[in-house]
Amino acid sequence: MNNDHIIKLRQAEQITQDYGKLLGEITSAAYAHSGSLLPHSKDQIKDAIQLLLNEIGQDSAEVRNSLIEAYVLLAKFISEEDTAILEKGHDALIKGKADNHFIDDADQATKIINNIKLEMENLMEDLKIFLN
Repeated sequence: MNNDHIIKLRQAEQITQDYGKLLGEITSAAYAHSGSLLPHSKDQIKDAIQLLLNEIGQDSAEVRNSLIEAYVLLAKFISEEDTAILEKGHDALIKGKADNHFIDDADQATKIINNIKLEMENLMEDLKIFLN
């Protein structure tokens, strides 16, 4: 193993550790979180997880599954704007407002949640392709 590869592995380990720490601190029940919470960019985290998945291969099922789950959970990190829309939609539901604003807020929030689900599916598909 050459020095460049060792350096990339260490960076990938640090990136995934930083991200894993964040995942341990946030509420898993929330539909989404602000992308500004991420300690690194989504692309850096994806690349790091892919590198580590490639490195561990089939050796450690527990670590492998944790990395796969963390990769898919990246979809829950969305823009500040979308996070605010989700919060408005949630607040409208809790307060039971049944006016036109409520319907608009709920509709926008539903679209964002559906986009998150679609992104999770896409990330899973990406991993299936990567791992094969």
